[in-house]
Amino acid sequence: MMLTAPDAAVAAVHTAPATVAADYQRLLALIEVHALPRRAILIPRYARRMPFPGAGAPPWQLEKVAHLLRGAGVASITALLPLPRNDRYGYASIAAALGIEALRRPLPLDGETLVVVLAPCRIDRCNGLFGATHGPAAIFHPAAATRNTLRGIPALAQVRCVGAPLLALADATTISDGRDTEAEYAEVRNVLLASRDPVALDATIAARFGLDPLHEVPWLREAHQQGLGMANPNAITICGDSDTLNEPWGLAAPSSRRAIRCFQRWTPADATTLLSWLHHTGWGRLFRDYQTRYAVPA
Repeated sequence: MMLTAPDAAVAAVHTAPATVAADYQRLLALIEVHALPRRAILIPRYARRMPFPGAGAPPWQLEKVAHLLRGAGVASITALLPLPRNDRYGYASIAAALGIEALRRPLPLDGETLVVVLAPCRIDRCNGLFGATHGPAAIFHPAAATRNTLRGIPALAQVRCVGAPLLALADATTISDGRDTEAEYAEVRNVLLASRDPVALDATIAARFGLDPLHEVPWLREAHQQGLGMANPNAITICGDSDTLNEPWGLAAPSSRRAIRCFQRWTPADATTLLSWLHHTGWGRLFRDYQTRYAVPA
């Protein structure tokens, strides 16, 4: 048995640093992930090379999900990882410690390989949601793990055509909002999200940031129209701790500009935000612990 058929369901779980391992286990149970293929490829996504709260798949996401997959019987786990000079989140160290083969280039995909996208909850200037839908593009174009490219929708269509099961997880323990041109904000939300439909997951996240997925996020509308996933928030079922999504996310107003570009510059304000998160939040302290535990270069 593999994953059950994709549907428009998104699981939400409230979490805390002390319970994050058990919370990821509950999250996968909510979306009915039981018996799995014996192979999986993990794709951690990150929008900024320098660590920033909410801007990349946090290290515990990679570690906990890999442990759960192994426990569910997935024998072979590989991961598409950044080059060493760009790996400031510690992915390679975690992969080595867990016996996960690090890929620099993608392998041929088939219907017996589970594709797992690990995404942060982040929005950039011009409403550039950095989510899970574009994750499968990294299977064919590795640079897509760090970018929202035009290859995202064709890649998702190809993965669906091959019949490879998909699993998308978004870590909203801390979210980041870069729509303000003067500063980027980080906000602790203590939420984990998952779906077997990356489009539905991203549409849910976009709605939390105050966007209409079908009208203000063109690539979600295109994926929806092509039948690759559900981007209509009214047709998406939220299971688990649905009350965690009652409040809007983000601190900056949505941008009316249509261009989508990543917020790439590193400013003194960014450094202040990062240091405050590292020293004054439970998730920041957990991040520091992972950096020490896996000897990530400063």
